[in-house]
Amino acid sequence: MNLYHDTFRGRLRWYVKVSKTGRRIDIAEEYSTDGQSDFHQAWQAAVRALGGVPRMRRTRPDEAPVTTRRYLISDVSDKGQLRWYVQLRDKLPKIRIYEPFGSDEFNRAVDASIVDQIGKYGDATDWIRAEKQRREKREPLPTTPPALGSLRWYWTLYRRSDRWLGNPAIGEEGLAESTRGARTGLIEPLLHDNGERPFAALTRRVLREELKARTPVQAGNLLSALRHMIGWMIDEEHIEPDDDPTIGLKSGKAKASRESGGWVPWTEEDMAKYRVRWPFGTEARLMFDILHYTHLRLGDASRFGPEHLQRTLKTMMVKVATEKSKGRTTATVPVHRDFAVSLAAARKAGTLGTGDVFTGKLVKGEIMPMNKKAWAAKFKKFARLAGVNEPKKNCHGVRKARAEVAAYSECTEAQMMAMFGWRDHKMPALYIAKASRDKLAISGMEKIEAYDQMENIADLAMSVDENRIVTFERNRRKKP
Repeated sequence: MNLYHDTFRGRLRWYVKVSKTGRRIDIAEEYSTDGQSDFHQAWQAAVRALGGVPRMRRTRPDEAPVTTRRYLISDVSDKGQLRWYVQLRDKLPKIRIYEPFGSDEFNRAVDASIVDQIGKYGDATDWIRAEKQRREKREPLPTTPPALGSLRWYWTLYRRSDRWLGNPAIGEEGLAESTRGARTGLIEPLLHDNGERPFAALTRRVLREELKARTPVQAGNLLSALRHMIGWMIDEEHIEPDDDPTIGLKSGKAKASRESGGWVPWTEEDMAKYRVRWPFGTEARLMFDILHYTHLRLGDASRFGPEHLQRTLKTMMVKVATEKSKGRTTATVPVHRDFAVSLAAARKAGTLGTGDVFTGKLVKGEIMPMNKKAWAAKFKKFARLAGVNEPKKNCHGVRKARAEVAAYSECTEAQMMAMFGWRDHKMPALYIAKASRDKLAISGMEKIEAYDQMENIADLAMSVDENRIVTFERNRRKKP
């Protein structure tokens, strides 16, 4: 590197430069590719003289060593150089690590960068993940038939069952495709070490160690997936209920969720910034207003369209059979007057879809449905541009903010369940309890302030002097 050549009067000559505008040093020695030759030594001396560092050009890209460190990622430059970074999650800033890989300086730099990233963008669950190591990539599961009675044998039967695939003829709904993919990713790593062993070898101790190796959220999801499969095994009489190894196991998911607080509700300041950045008629404003005024979850908001606006008792209503309940529960919300204004503005501006959905992706001049992850990513982009870019503040945060407003507005549990599409009384009870606690604290402080402003009875029993002046005894001037 830093070695160049040209032709002068028909003769090939070599020279060294370390910058485009800097000086050059010619090499008089005969060109050679031998690393011990005079030419090579002269090239090194010239590079150092110009303030550079002698480096050989890579003939092939650097190979990335295997690492199980969380948040540590690598890439290869166009010149084949391996580079290391620390990144908490996709689309967040990366911190470059320049120290040699594997050295003590490298590890200290990685630790400091992780602390910096979590401090800026993370939460309590990220600290837990940072302490866990990533699992190494596993080889695919064997394609040979599983042994009878092994864990992989039951897993194979379970994935072919009506409990997994569904069967409308017998009223079995099965699992959603996204749920199947998620549970496959959770259980298959367990099969690499235990798949060929008899199911009885999957004891509580084995499962407990497996859960400890994962974050609380991942452990909770794995436990739910296993319990669904084991429930099928019990119903099919493959095992007895007492043989369920998940009995008594806890993942810590609920505790981690309580500590992290879940998705962060939007504040009034967040909403004001978003509205200022995105006025009526824009696609971004329409997406926000759908979330804000319909109280829908992401999966329902992404498919919200004309069919969900219905007139009932002379009132225009939003009625959506919720995705989470598989259509068994309908969220019902009267159309807010500001939402009607937003829909009219979007229609006038041409940003309101006239097909199956109001918002989505533009294909040949028509707005077509898009999957909920893409819809959420588009909304997150609009939120970042508006200055709302805090971690864990996304689509669901708007719904949580509206649930808090409903609770502070003294809506009943039944009213909130109808508007938000909940089936469990625990959900509205959580918001109502928090609102009641805050209102009790406010009323209590009002009583304390009123008490503090009361005049002291002793101060009211003041005497009047001969000049008809009322004053405190300590302020009277004594007669000489």
